[in-house]
Amino acid sequence: MVVHSLFASTFRRMFPTMKLSVSGCDSDALYYILLDVVPVDNKRYRYIYNKSSWLTAGKAEPAPRNRLYMHPDSPFTGEQLLKQVISFEKAKLTNNEVDKTGHLILNSMHKYQPRIHIVKRPRDSPIEQLKIEKNPFAKGFRDPSGRSPEYDL
Repeated sequence: MVVHSLFASTFRRMFPTMKLSVSGCDSDALYYILLDVVPVDNKRYRYIYNKSSWLTAGKAEPAPRNRLYMHPDSPFTGEQLLKQVISFEKAKLTNNEVDKTGHLILNSMHKYQPRIHIVKRPRDSPIEQLKIEKNPFAKGFRDPSGRSPEYDL
């Protein structure tokens, strides 16, 4: 993927859209799907219209901070991942380095490689259980019925 123009508005959607199918998941586990982009090389490019080609135009600018874009439907169950195609059609790109809206930050006229990260969330980890036990506002998590007996009508 080459980011080939300055962004006229504050963001652009990625084209072509990133889509993936996942296999080999535990159907009961929860998974987060994340996307990021990394520079392919340390070069800057320019497009030659009359030749319809890209040429090296010098050394790359310093890479912006790497940002992960979490799929808006995350977390997925393993069963959901096995049944559907995951699309990153809502992922947006920007060259604004002070962007605070979660868009992927890129430099114009540089080549990038998209990467997908699939992170399995452990269920009921010891730390999560400790947080629930110590949090005075987590009564609904401690009581299996979801309601404390003193509030029954």
